[in-house]
Amino acid sequence: MYICIKRCEMRIRSEISSKYITEEDIQMAEISNALAHPLRMALMRYLKNKNFGKGVDNITCNKDLVQMFDYSQSTVSQHVKILKEAGLFITESKEKFTYYYLNKELLTQFSLFLDK
Repeated sequence: MYICIKRCEMRIRSEISSKYITEEDIQMAEISNALAHPLRMALMRYLKNKNFGKGVDNITCNKDLVQMFDYSQSTVSQHVKILKEAGLFITESKEKFTYYYLNKELLTQFSLFLDK
């Protein structure tokens, strides 16, 4: 008998997971799963290109994302939530806005994992 656990939209058989799959494997699969949609990839690219890391251009809020993409606010928010849960988006709340940044450290870790 095995138990299924749900992590970031994935079902993982714990019987097999405990023997063969490491925590790093699970984390990297969660990142892959979060990136497995064209809109989420476009959101990542948008943040990467907009947030150069200097000056006022380094700020992106939900309003910016909704204006940039031809999707409803709820659809964009749903995709942003998946990226946040995977750790790819870092958020910072200021007043009534939530600002988004890419988690460059996690992206580097993911890239290094793929190069192994």
